[in-house]
Amino acid sequence: MAHEPPDEDEVYERALKEWERTRELEKRRANQSLEFSHGPVALVSVADLHLGGSGVDYPRLFAEAELIASTPGMFLVLVGDLVDSFIVGRLVQHRLGTRLNITDEWALLRRYLRIVGLKVRASIGGNHDYWHTMLSGIDYLREVLARVAPDAIYDQDDARITVKVGSAEWPGRIRHKWAGNSIYNETHGPERAAKWDQDFVWSIGAHTHRGGVARSFNHAGRSGWAMMCGSYKRVDKFARQQGFPKPNNSAAVALVFDEETGSMTGFDNLQMCAKFMRELYGGG
Repeated sequence: MAHEPPDEDEVYERALKEWERTRELEKRRANQSLEFSHGPVALVSVADLHLGGSGVDYPRLFAEAELIASTPGMFLVLVGDLVDSFIVGRLVQHRLGTRLNITDEWALLRRYLRIVGLKVRASIGGNHDYWHTMLSGIDYLREVLARVAPDAIYDQDDARITVKVGSAEWPGRIRHKWAGNSIYNETHGPERAAKWDQDFVWSIGAHTHRGGVARSFNHAGRSGWAMMCGSYKRVDKFARQQGFPKPNNSAAVALVFDEETGSMTGFDNLQMCAKFMRELYGGG
């Protein structure tokens, strides 16, 4: 028995509702903000923790988590690849011989978030984080984050966020991986996007494992900042096999927003930023 074709008008009505849902979601994404009554405010960005990996500098990773948690005026943005998550296709072979399993990875992430949870203001997924979603259909990273930072902004791919401190504001954009690259300029991708789109003045990226970079650039007559997170994975077999360049020693990067001067100041050294913030807040 042949199946009756779907009713065209009914399908059209469902399609209209789907478009309205998508449009409303995009409106919300375009109007996200992090608001602070006063500053200065330091947004620290960390990425490529690769929890579960044997080459991760765990002592430094957790020591810097404690530093972020204890520094006044300092908040946290997670920029993807928080766990190794080698669970799909040919990547499963990377798990052979590893001493930490998938369950261990997420246990380490929960421990990390237990330290910094109150400081997390935004989080972006990375390609490693997405593999779990791709395999299971469940965005487990979103669920884990929601338990410790339910008010944090979250997106699997790309977030446009305006930082508001007092009456000053700075539109920004965060994503794990940016299109475009250059062997001469680590922040070529986000800088190019800023010049094309003209709707953000600060940006955060990661993924390259080349070390932390805080770079100011001319954004149509206004100072812009492009930040690239380094990786806590300091011994990387894949990087050695591929001949990647040796990374610098920076992992976390920070951008300080000050409403009195209307300025942004970047740091590629977390300890120096923490010292700066403590002196400003009278705790140095």
